[in-house]
Amino acid sequence: MPDPLSTEQVRRRYDDMAGNWRLLGISDTLLLINRLRRKHFSGALGDVLDVGCGTGENFEYLNRATTLTALDISSEMIAEARRRQRQLGADIRLLIGDAQELPFPQARFDTVISAFSSCTFPDYAAAFREMVRVTKPGGQVLLVEHGRSSVGWIARRQDRNIERVYERSGCRNNRDVAADLGAAGLEPATHIVSHLGMMNRITIEVAS
Repeated sequence: MPDPLSTEQVRRRYDDMAGNWRLLGISDTLLLINRLRRKHFSGALGDVLDVGCGTGENFEYLNRATTLTALDISSEMIAEARRRQRQLGADIRLLIGDAQELPFPQARFDTVISAFSSCTFPDYAAAFREMVRVTKPGGQVLLVEHGRSSVGWIARRQDRNIERVYERSGCRNNRDVAADLGAAGLEPATHIVSHLGMMNRITIEVAS
Protein backbone atom coordinates (compact mmCIF):
# COMPACT_ATOMS: atom_id res chain seq x y z
CA MET A 1 0.00 0.00 0.00
CA PRO A 2 1.49 3.39 -0.91
CA ASP A 3 2.06 5.96 1.81
CA PRO A 4 -0.97 8.19 2.42
CA LEU A 5 -1.17 11.48 0.59
CA SER A 6 -1.52 14.57 2.74
CA THR A 7 -4.93 16.19 3.15
CA GLU A 8 -3.76 19.07 0.95
CA GLN A 9 -2.64 16.67 -1.81
CA VAL A 10 -6.03 14.96 -1.74
CA ARG A 11 -7.75 18.34 -1.90
CA ARG A 12 -5.75 19.36 -4.98
CA ARG A 13 -6.43 16.08 -6.80
CA TYR A 14 -10.18 16.37 -6.32
CA ASP A 15 -10.18 20.05 -7.24
CA ASP A 16 -8.53 18.99 -10.53
CA MET A 17 -10.97 16.12 -11.16
CA ALA A 18 -14.21 17.83 -10.16
CA GLY A 19 -15.19 19.07 -13.63
CA ASN A 20 -15.16 15.55 -15.08
CA TRP A 21 -16.44 13.70 -12.01
CA ARG A 22 -20.08 13.68 -13.10
CA LEU A 23 -19.08 11.44 -16.03
CA LEU A 24 -18.63 8.67 -13.46
CA GLY A 25 -22.40 8.65 -13.14
CA ILE A 26 -22.40 6.57 -16.31
CA SER A 27 -20.38 3.83 -14.62
CA ASP A 28 -22.61 4.14 -11.55
CA THR A 29 -25.58 3.27 -13.74
CA LEU A 30 -23.85 0.46 -15.63
CA LEU A 31 -22.59 -1.19 -12.43
CA LEU A 32 -25.88 -0.54 -10.57
CA ILE A 33 -24.01 1.52 -7.96
CA ASN A 34 -26.90 3.97 -7.95
CA ARG A 35 -29.08 1.13 -6.64
CA LEU A 36 -26.69 0.63 -3.73
CA ARG A 37 -26.94 4.32 -2.86
CA ARG A 38 -30.73 4.25 -3.09
CA LYS A 39 -31.10 1.05 -1.08
CA HIS A 40 -28.78 2.12 1.72
CA PHE A 41 -29.49 5.84 2.00
CA SER A 42 -33.20 6.23 1.27
CA GLY A 43 -33.98 5.49 4.92
CA ALA A 44 -31.72 8.29 6.23
CA LEU A 45 -33.94 10.30 8.58
CA GLY A 46 -33.84 13.51 10.61
CA ASP A 47 -30.86 15.84 10.46
CA VAL A 48 -28.54 14.17 7.93
CA LEU A 49 -24.86 14.80 7.19
CA ASP A 50 -23.25 13.63 3.91
CA VAL A 51 -19.47 13.34 4.46
CA GLY A 52 -17.26 13.53 1.38
CA CYS A 53 -20.28 14.45 -0.70
CA GLY A 54 -18.32 14.99 -3.92
CA THR A 55 -20.57 16.31 -6.67
CA GLY A 56 -23.74 15.37 -4.79
CA GLU A 57 -24.42 11.90 -6.15
CA ASN A 58 -26.25 10.94 -2.95
CA PHE A 59 -28.58 13.93 -2.76
CA GLU A 60 -31.48 12.48 -4.74
CA TYR A 61 -31.70 9.51 -2.37
CA LEU A 62 -31.99 11.63 0.79
CA ASN A 63 -35.47 13.03 0.37
CA ARG A 64 -36.63 11.73 3.77
CA ALA A 65 -34.13 13.94 5.59
CA THR A 66 -35.53 16.79 7.68
CA THR A 67 -32.37 18.80 7.03
CA LEU A 68 -29.36 17.92 4.88
CA THR A 69 -25.80 19.15 5.36
CA ALA A 70 -23.09 18.08 2.90
CA LEU A 71 -19.33 18.48 3.33
CA ASP A 72 -16.31 17.92 1.11
CA ILE A 73 -12.62 18.82 1.30
CA SER A 74 -12.61 20.13 -2.29
CA SER A 75 -14.08 23.54 -3.07
CA GLU A 76 -14.44 22.51 -6.73
CA MET A 77 -16.43 19.42 -5.73
CA ILE A 78 -18.67 21.62 -3.60
CA ALA A 79 -19.20 23.90 -6.61
CA GLU A 80 -20.36 20.88 -8.63
CA ALA A 81 -22.56 19.74 -5.73
CA ARG A 82 -24.16 23.18 -5.68
CA ARG A 83 -25.13 22.72 -9.35
CA ARG A 84 -26.71 19.37 -8.46
CA GLN A 85 -28.54 21.03 -5.56
CA ARG A 86 -30.03 23.63 -7.90
CA GLN A 87 -31.10 20.97 -10.40
CA LEU A 88 -32.91 19.07 -7.65
CA GLY A 89 -34.38 22.21 -6.11
CA ALA A 90 -33.20 20.91 -2.72
CA ASP A 91 -32.45 22.82 0.48
CA ILE A 92 -28.91 21.67 1.33
CA ARG A 93 -26.25 23.34 3.46
CA LEU A 94 -22.94 22.87 1.61
CA LEU A 95 -19.64 23.22 3.46
CA ILE A 96 -15.94 22.85 2.71
CA GLY A 97 -14.34 20.80 5.48
CA ASP A 98 -12.16 17.88 6.52
CA ALA A 99 -13.82 14.55 7.36
CA GLN A 100 -10.99 13.85 9.80
CA GLU A 101 -11.92 16.95 11.85
CA LEU A 102 -15.62 17.56 11.29
CA PRO A 103 -16.64 21.14 12.20
CA PHE A 104 -19.68 20.12 14.24
CA PRO A 105 -20.41 19.54 17.92
CA GLN A 106 -20.85 16.09 19.37
CA ALA A 107 -24.20 14.39 18.72
CA ARG A 108 -25.31 16.94 16.11
CA PHE A 109 -26.94 14.65 13.48
CA ASP A 110 -29.49 11.85 13.46
CA THR A 111 -27.88 10.12 10.48
CA VAL A 112 -24.42 10.43 8.93
CA ILE A 113 -23.78 8.95 5.49
CA SER A 114 -20.73 8.60 3.29
CA ALA A 115 -20.17 6.88 -0.06
CA PHE A 116 -16.90 5.99 -1.79
CA SER A 117 -14.97 8.63 0.11
CA SER A 118 -13.10 7.06 3.02
CA CYS A 119 -10.65 5.45 0.56
CA THR A 120 -9.25 8.96 0.06
CA PHE A 121 -8.95 9.99 3.72
CA PRO A 122 -5.30 10.02 4.87
CA ASP A 123 -6.50 8.88 8.33
CA TYR A 124 -9.66 6.90 7.68
CA ALA A 125 -9.90 5.69 11.29
CA ALA A 126 -10.05 9.30 12.49
CA ALA A 127 -12.75 10.07 9.91
CA PHE A 128 -14.88 7.07 10.96
CA ARG A 129 -14.58 8.08 14.61
CA GLU A 130 -15.57 11.64 13.72
CA MET A 131 -18.70 10.40 11.92
CA VAL A 132 -19.71 8.51 15.06
CA ARG A 133 -18.86 11.49 17.30
CA VAL A 134 -21.25 13.85 15.51
CA THR A 135 -24.09 11.28 15.43
CA LYS A 136 -26.77 11.42 18.13
CA PRO A 137 -27.18 8.46 20.49
CA GLY A 138 -29.58 6.05 18.82
CA GLY A 139 -28.60 7.37 15.38
CA GLN A 140 -26.83 5.66 12.52
CA VAL A 141 -23.75 5.98 10.34
CA LEU A 142 -24.47 4.56 6.87
CA LEU A 143 -21.54 3.77 4.59
CA VAL A 144 -21.24 2.55 1.00
CA GLU A 145 -17.58 1.79 0.34
CA HIS A 146 -15.48 -0.17 -2.12
CA GLY A 147 -12.56 -2.37 -1.23
CA ARG A 148 -10.47 -5.41 -2.11
CA SER A 149 -12.37 -8.04 -4.08
CA SER A 150 -13.01 -11.50 -2.68
CA VAL A 151 -12.22 -12.89 -6.17
CA GLY A 152 -8.54 -13.75 -6.36
CA TRP A 153 -7.62 -12.50 -9.84
CA ILE A 154 -9.52 -9.23 -9.36
CA ALA A 155 -7.85 -8.66 -5.98
CA ARG A 156 -4.42 -9.32 -7.49
CA ARG A 157 -5.14 -6.83 -10.26
CA GLN A 158 -6.19 -4.24 -7.68
CA ASP A 159 -2.96 -4.87 -5.77
CA ARG A 160 -0.80 -4.54 -8.91
CA ASN A 161 -2.40 -1.26 -9.93
CA ILE A 162 -2.78 0.37 -6.52
CA GLU A 163 0.19 2.73 -6.74
CA ARG A 164 -0.92 4.08 -10.14
CA VAL A 165 -4.54 4.42 -9.03
CA TYR A 166 -3.58 6.11 -5.77
CA GLU A 167 -1.18 8.53 -7.39
CA ARG A 168 -3.81 9.54 -9.95
CA SER A 169 -6.88 9.81 -7.74
CA GLY A 170 -5.89 9.40 -4.09
CA CYS A 171 -8.09 6.28 -3.94
CA ARG A 172 -6.98 3.12 -2.11
CA ASN A 173 -9.30 0.69 -3.85
CA ASN A 174 -7.78 -2.48 -2.40
CA ARG A 175 -8.53 -1.74 1.24
CA ASP A 176 -10.01 -4.20 3.69
CA VAL A 177 -12.97 -2.10 4.79
CA ALA A 178 -13.85 -4.33 7.76
CA ALA A 179 -10.26 -4.08 9.03
CA ASP A 180 -10.35 -0.29 8.65
CA LEU A 181 -13.47 -0.11 10.80
CA GLY A 182 -11.84 -2.40 13.35
CA ALA A 183 -8.81 -0.09 13.45
CA ALA A 184 -11.21 2.71 14.36
CA GLY A 185 -12.66 0.60 17.18
CA LEU A 186 -16.00 0.21 15.40
CA GLU A 187 -18.14 -2.88 14.86
CA PRO A 188 -20.90 -2.64 12.24
CA ALA A 189 -24.44 -3.66 13.08
CA THR A 190 -24.73 -4.86 9.48
CA HIS A 191 -22.15 -5.34 6.73
CA ILE A 192 -23.43 -6.50 3.33
CA VAL A 193 -20.92 -7.31 0.59
CA SER A 194 -21.73 -7.45 -3.14
CA HIS A 195 -20.21 -6.94 -6.61
CA LEU A 196 -17.63 -9.73 -6.32
CA GLY A 197 -16.71 -8.63 -2.83
CA MET A 198 -15.80 -5.09 -3.85
CA MET A 199 -18.86 -3.20 -2.61
CA ASN A 200 -19.70 -2.83 1.07
CA ARG A 201 -22.93 -1.52 2.62
CA ILE A 202 -22.33 -0.85 6.30
CA THR A 203 -24.56 0.31 9.15
CA ILE A 204 -23.06 1.49 12.43
CA GLU A 205 -25.52 1.95 15.29
CA VAL A 206 -24.52 4.67 17.76
CA ALA A 207 -25.27 3.56 21.31
CA SER A 208 -28.01 5.35 23.22
